Amino acid sequence: MMIHKKAALTLVFVFILSGCSGNSPPAVSEAPRDLRPAAAIKRKPDEYSLYYEQEYPLGLYEPETGCYLGAYVLSNRDINFDIKRFEDMAGKAHAVSVYYLRAGVPFPEQWVVSCIAENKTPYIVLMPPNEYAPYDRGLIDSTAAWFGEYYVPMFVEFYPVSGLMAGTTAYVDFFRYARGIFKEKASNAAFVWAVDANNASGSDGYYPGDDYVDWVSLRSIEPLVNDGYGADIFNALDYFYYKYQKTKPIAISAFAASHYTNADFIYKNETASEEISRVYSGIINNYPRIKLINYMDYDEPISDTKKKADCYTVTENDIVMTAYKKAVSDSGFLSSTVSGNERRDVVQLMRSPFPALRIGEYWYVSEYSFIYDLNTTGASGGRQIDGRKYYNVNMFVKNAKRTLAADDETYKLTMTFGRKK
Repeated sequence: MMIHKKAALTLVFVFILSGCSGNSPPAVSEAPRDLRPAAAIKRKPDEYSLYYEQEYPLGLYEPETGCYLGAYVLSNRDINFDIKRFEDMAGKAHAVSVYYLRAGVPFPEQWVVSCIAENKTPYIVLMPPNEYAPYDRGLIDSTAAWFGEYYVPMFVEFYPVSGLMAGTTAYVDFFRYARGIFKEKASNAAFVWAVDANNASGSDGYYPGDDYVDWVSLRSIEPLVNDGYGADIFNALDYFYYKYQKTKPIAISAFAASHYTNADFIYKNETASEEISRVYSGIINNYPRIKLINYMDYDEPISDTKKKADCYTVTENDIVMTAYKKAVSDSGFLSSTVSGNERRDVVQLMRSPFPALRIGEYWYVSEYSFIYDLNTTGASGGRQIDGRKYYNVNMFVKNAKRTLAADDETYKLTMTFGRKK
């Protein structure tokens, strides 16, 4: 996929990032010089993804590095709804086990106890009781009390945003109310705000605010569409990631890729395998602020041929299972969660939406990177390239006591706090 967007999308990122803040490194002492025209460049510069370190306070149950592995298996009869059997087939323990619960339905005590016994962190997706009266405060009061009965680390994904949600004001008010009740009665629960991938770009108004959210999450279930999956998950993820990476740990709380549909009754095992490999590899290698991913191992009912249904289980056949097993084998995927809720400041690697360019022996980054990523306007060695302003970053690195490290195989440029990678 193309990591960096064209000129039109750059304006979107500028709007998103304009409210971000962070460490303010020292400004470069040399004043900006006049821009030199692109004609001075003999060939098209090499484009690299830009990563940079920033101080950041870890969120509740957030790992400093790595990404928790999770799975939902409670609809898969073939493996007896057993997370341990799923792990045996995957060849790796998972840190998180997922349960779906409607508000007002009794708390799944037996399931939580089994999670504790199996060293799994419960991840409960709390859904509205119905679509007619979703915002029942009385139900939230009793539900939060149940969650507080077991004072163990757990995640609560509260009322994920979908196309069925009512107006933003009612949703935000109810979310904030629920967060307050859970904080009082079940402070062990990390509160997760989640949105469907196809609603990501229009979800800003539903965000309750940083004070009411511990984690943010994207959900992407991918049914087969002809020979592929329609919209690319990474398009929605980029928007979501750049908006929240500096303030919250990010999760992919529901991901699945179909390998079979009753639309044509043809298995697409290779297609699903390639998509699973692409997504898991892309996340662990390119999105360091994503700290959790859950696979949804389930099938939709396919008996009604008049209604399209898809099969997402990776455990059904060896081809897809092998792809999943290989994808999660990366050591960056974690099999256990941190248990403490102590907040501490650490250094995290952020990813810029703007590319870095190599021109000869020098590195140039966009003026927007200086403003929104590096929090400075001082720059030297300016050039105008394809209608955009780029500045030599080498002087900034020297003055700010940072270090540059380039990976020419993956085309990544990483800026760290003065220590060599």
